[in-house]
Amino acid sequence: SGLRGSTRSSPQKPSAPPGDPPGTPSLAPVLQLLRNQLQEKDALIRHLESDWERSRAQREREERLLVTAWYNMGLALQQQEGGTPPRGLPSGAQSFLAQQRLATVARRARTPHGRAPFS
Repeated sequence: SGLRGSTRSSPQKPSAPPGDPPGTPSLAPVLQLLRNQLQEKDALIRHLESDWERSRAQREREERLLVTAWYNMGLALQQQEGGTPPRGLPSGAQSFLAQQRLATVARRARTPHGRAPFS
């Protein structure tokens, strides 16, 4: 059909690398190297997972400490500004937001850091 040098050959099986007859253990060192790399990566993953767990636990402890500190600071501020009304009395009961508003108004009424109050 006009094409020079076009000859059809039957498909051939892929040949093994020169000098390696099929079934020889020449791949053993490569396989061992890959297994070693896999073990190293598994060990690294386990190490990173344990680091992550320690970091998460530390963060949770710090969050609990912060919440406790805020609670204690709010409680001390509330006691410093006159305490809480007695519980169980409906006339003295205030919501949390109402208490916070009163505390903010009281703070703003005080002289800030030795300066004259704003009028």
